[in-house]
Amino acid sequence: MTLRLLVILFGVAVLASCASLSEDACRKGDWGAIGFRDGDAGRAPSFVVNHAKACNKIGIAPNRQSWEVGYDQGLIRYCIPARAFEEGRDGARLNNVCPAGNLAELRAANARGLEWYGIERDIRANRNRIHAIDAALSDIADGEDARTQLVAERSILRLENLRLRQQQRRIRF
Repeated sequence: MTLRLLVILFGVAVLASCASLSEDACRKGDWGAIGFRDGDAGRAPSFVVNHAKACNKIGIAPNRQSWEVGYDQGLIRYCIPARAFEEGRDGARLNNVCPAGNLAELRAANARGLEWYGIERDIRANRNRIHAIDAALSDIADGEDARTQLVAERSILRLENLRLRQQQRRIRF
């Protein structure tokens, strides 16, 4: 009986975690603020359907008009070049929700952010290799060819990281 209860509770928890809103948020019904958060997060306009599904379970329907007003205000914060760059810098492509007016500028800023992200990934990989080299060097005696090769590789990686940092500075927003 206890195992069955645990399985049921786990199932309820999993289903609850899939909901876009909590029961409390549905009852509070601050649809303008919910819409603002969705717009600011760059979610698609159809995301309100997720809220409707979550809230309909307790007999509440979203106020679509209030949600849309908030959503449009949130998009204003999402659809700016600085935010597009930040999204790219975090490794994300800009969601296709922005008005057509400045899409080229937004896409360019997002591409620069994605480039920055790729450079950062390369720097981390180089750093990890440098740490591995440092660990390996502690086991290799001075004067051995392997040590000389690892020291040279470490120097090259450090120089590469300097070059990559300079490249990042050029594309900074």
